[in-house]
Amino acid sequence: MIVVRMNLLILVTLIKLGEGTHAFLDLLKEAEYEPNSEPITFHRRGTSRPAPSDKLPVLDLIENPSSMFDPPESELNHRKLRKALGRDFDSEYMGIGRPIIAVFQPNGTVTVKKRKGRPKGRRPDYIQNVGKPIRYGNQMRLPGLNVNRRTKRKIKKYMWNYTHCPVVYAWKDLGIRFWPQWIKEGHCYNGRSCSIPPGMSCRPTGSETRTIFRWHCPLNKKGQLMKCKWIRIQYPIITECSCSC
Repeated sequence: MIVVRMNLLILVTLIKLGEGTHAFLDLLKEAEYEPNSEPITFHRRGTSRPAPSDKLPVLDLIENPSSMFDPPESELNHRKLRKALGRDFDSEYMGIGRPIIAVFQPNGTVTVKKRKGRPKGRRPDYIQNVGKPIRYGNQMRLPGLNVNRRTKRKIKKYMWNYTHCPVVYAWKDLGIRFWPQWIKEGHCYNGRSCSIPPGMSCRPTGSETRTIFRWHCPLNKKGQLMKCKWIRIQYPIITECSCSC
């Protein structure tokens, strides 16, 4: 009992600090099957927000295979669950059934938002400096690119596109113990190095959370199954990646 409560306390602390994304699911699993555990409660909005890190996306949860921990058919009323989730239901990132795109593109799709042929968004500082004179302290100064403005724009656009890190979105089946069962996860594209010279790779730098339900089945001291119920959890999703070491 003491161990379980301490684990739950650590869980809430880690999430509030924006750390331990994997610990979030590990402790959820541990608390679920420990005797005399208490339901893990999360605030409806704004408190459980794991920060972006190399630990995203969330690893698969190793579930207890026993069907006793599955929600019964009577608890899988999609209309009722959809109403209970309310405004937290996001059809762009959540699917009650398997989305059709998950059938034809199971490995996901690359999302690159473009504007005038280059990635949309604020121009990185290093792109602004492309073509300018190169300095080595006060002892040496190499000249910049002696090209016209149009050519310089093309070079900057190419480097911006080359070093840009798109997000790859793929639908993931979380299993019957989560609702909605399907969630669209983000992954950083790593088909090649994003740096010149090669060596750096795309890593998560931005994430958002979505509220979903988790079927929670605690056990008492005797190892007997107590009343199960749906609880709200915050699921982190990668939304932005950048080139990094």
